[in-house]
Amino acid sequence: MLHCNVIVPTSASVAVGNITKHTAAELVSPSRCVHSLSQEDHTSVLSLAASDKYLFSGSQGAHIAVWDLATFTLVKLLYGHQGSVLALSLSPDETWLFSSSGDGTVRVWDIESLQCVYLIHCCHDVGDIFSIVYSDVSNLLFLGSQNTSIQWYDFSDPQTNGSSDPAPMASISPRYTAQTSKFFGSKIDTPSAEERKNPMDVEVIQCVIRDSNVLVNAHDGYVYCLALEYDLPNIEGEVLISGAGDGDVKLWRITNEGLQHLNTLKGSAEKGILTLAVMDDGYLFCGVHGGNIQVWDLETHQMIRSIMAHSDDVLSLCVKNHDVFSASADGTIKRWDRRFECKQTLDDHEGIVLSLATSQTYLISGASDHSMKIWDIPSSYSKYEPNRRASVDSDSPATDVLLYALEQWISVPSVSGDPKYLDECRQGARFLKSVLKQLGADSRMIPGASGRNPLVYGKFTANSHLSQKPGSTADPSAKVPTVLFYGHYDVINAEHEKENWISNPFKLTGRDGYLYGRGVTDNKGPILASVFAVSDLVKEGLLDVDVIFLVEGEEESGSIGFANAAMQHKELFQDIDMILLSNSYWLGEDVPCLTYGLRGVIRASLTVSTSQADLHSGVEGGAASEPLIDMIKILAKLVSDDNKVLIPGFYDDVRPVSSAEERLYDPIISWMHSHVASSDVNNALHITLNSLSLGDGQKRKNTDDHTKACDPEQLKKSLMARWRYPTFTVHKIDVSLNNPTIIPRQATAAISMRIVPDQDISVICEQFKLFVENTAQSLGTDNKVTVEINNTADYWLGDCDSPYFKAAEKAIEQEWGIKPLFIREGGSIPAVRWLERFCSAPAVHLPMGQASDQAHLCNERIKLKNLYAGRRIVKSLLRQIGPSTKKM
Repeated sequence: MLHCNVIVPTSASVAVGNITKHTAAELVSPSRCVHSLSQEDHTSVLSLAASDKYLFSGSQGAHIAVWDLATFTLVKLLYGHQGSVLALSLSPDETWLFSSSGDGTVRVWDIESLQCVYLIHCCHDVGDIFSIVYSDVSNLLFLGSQNTSIQWYDFSDPQTNGSSDPAPMASISPRYTAQTSKFFGSKIDTPSAEERKNPMDVEVIQCVIRDSNVLVNAHDGYVYCLALEYDLPNIEGEVLISGAGDGDVKLWRITNEGLQHLNTLKGSAEKGILTLAVMDDGYLFCGVHGGNIQVWDLETHQMIRSIMAHSDDVLSLCVKNHDVFSASADGTIKRWDRRFECKQTLDDHEGIVLSLATSQTYLISGASDHSMKIWDIPSSYSKYEPNRRASVDSDSPATDVLLYALEQWISVPSVSGDPKYLDECRQGARFLKSVLKQLGADSRMIPGASGRNPLVYGKFTANSHLSQKPGSTADPSAKVPTVLFYGHYDVINAEHEKENWISNPFKLTGRDGYLYGRGVTDNKGPILASVFAVSDLVKEGLLDVDVIFLVEGEEESGSIGFANAAMQHKELFQDIDMILLSNSYWLGEDVPCLTYGLRGVIRASLTVSTSQADLHSGVEGGAASEPLIDMIKILAKLVSDDNKVLIPGFYDDVRPVSSAEERLYDPIISWMHSHVASSDVNNALHITLNSLSLGDGQKRKNTDDHTKACDPEQLKKSLMARWRYPTFTVHKIDVSLNNPTIIPRQATAAISMRIVPDQDISVICEQFKLFVENTAQSLGTDNKVTVEINNTADYWLGDCDSPYFKAAEKAIEQEWGIKPLFIREGGSIPAVRWLERFCSAPAVHLPMGQASDQAHLCNERIKLKNLYAGRRIVKSLLRQIGPSTKKM
């Protein structure tokens, strides 16, 4: 939860759709959490460090997690320590990571390879090592320890820069074998010397700190924190600052002979110093036991302020954007300005906030609730920069306008098919139109059917003809290709399932590398990724094709009015070369896919009714023809016991399976088999494929059923049944009066038939009507039987050998380093086949989302990494399409 002053919108506020975050005169917005990460071992986050690329988190469980700060995905777990990782620190050039632990050792990690290269042992038992700091000037690493000493390791000393042979282990004093901490909630066991021998350290250089590099009793308490500063007021050169449980802060000059004590900032033993931070104006902030923050002037060495900051211990301090941030055991983070005033309180964590770190972009916090929060921190002393963004290629979520636009768009509940959301749908359309316009497109709204949502049109024009570019060999007479991107901005309602969401469905929420929100994957996220991909090419002067965006607002309701609206504006859609859409998902989590086929659908209503009123079953039962019983009899005649559709001629026009099509299933079957052997099979496969008996593979191992389920031919048949063969489904039956004692006068069944190449919708509809009519006559019923075709959508089948599919395949492989699987979908998208006919152009379907995206379900999400990758893939695909690409 965020505590801040709310800016009330006024006439000067930015209009809906403006992706410039603030007007020039508006003050900066408060800090906000842009993402949350969870520690996988569900232990406290004790320490943090962040480079431009990675976030490192030290856990109570003895490992270090490495996170990609661009996509918030886990890169690697670093193992080696045998105790809790208490401190992390980076070298100034961000090439080395230093970690200290409750096992009494320090490890040095190469950030490029993420391998441990040095293991540093203390020459004496020091207990826990609470703090570490590295000087690149003197090439020394300083350690603050539980035994009150300050030690340092000299990387330039050949006598201490050891080998990979085991270093001598210091014995562990009984008083340090277990420490109880209110922060961890349990004892933290310090391992014995034997336990500390790690087989992973065979190639690691073992080092020992010299006796002469130990300052015994540097304090009269645990040395909790160290800071390294340069050229403090009246002090030239490097200065080490130490804070300890005795309440004192000490300043040390770093010399060739060791540490020279300069001064002691005397405190109180009841207020131990737990953390330090130095501002650039010479003020030292000290977080202490009890919740105060002491502020010292490092020029006069006087305490100028003691702030009652928190209700419990201040455990971490850091400086970001000229403000100081404090983290406390009371569960809050506070932001302090130069006047020592609290400007903001952040209380998103549900436990003790143990650690803070900063990157170039973020403030990061870690807590005992085993989570990390990533905070966007606008500056307090500068106006907000519109479009605050590192570069067009940057994957920085805090600065990417794509994510800001998506956040605003997700907040608009553009639910189609419900009149109460008409205004919101129009607002969502206006937002997209405005985004397109701001990014350089010619945009407008196209009216839809009466009482329905409008379409959004936007056209980006190619920068210049290829033949006009220096060194180009392109034909000057060649036509500039035109790509039509199709999508939809309407979403499925989430009101009825809000209690099942882990966050507000209409508020974009980042968590563990995923973005959550209704429409984030279906279809607003992929649309904006594609829009910004084209915008990137425009800015780079590399857009060699015209790109038209056609985004409708009725796809989830059957695309009602879409075709008529497009035909009434057909002059906008001339000479289309390719249709591109991204409205589907991978089969699993780790292998990209290209969708080349969708089934069509016929949605119909079957009604059986009588002219009489609803009757009482106790009076009229047995004497009247009951509509619901007749309905059951008719439906029973439509499908056989083995799920075959019994409508005569239903399968006559189904295209036979060719050898080329069958070969497309082989890599899919191989991929599925590779996941049967894994323990994570349920997460690897699309939810619809778990019913192929793969999802319960662990229970079926070593059984005949499991062997049968994994048979390649059986798997292939199961996939074909879901993707390329027609089906008949009864979704529900409604009655005129829902009462257990009443004979309803009417029953209506909602029916759908999925159709495939080369079935004809009109033929199937007539066959269905005729069969129902004949079946009703055979019953000899007095009831009236009617069939209504509600809406239809044709099937779509792409050409996997076309140059456009080949270009998409190449773009995907360049991004992910693996060839995509060619898949079909059992679902339907009404507009695709119609657009192919309308534009006389082929369609390519490029899924961005994973199998676990939960489209139409609660907790809909998309992986941030996939969203950015989709943006780059669209850029790459458009770069490959040019006058030399033959139109199909």
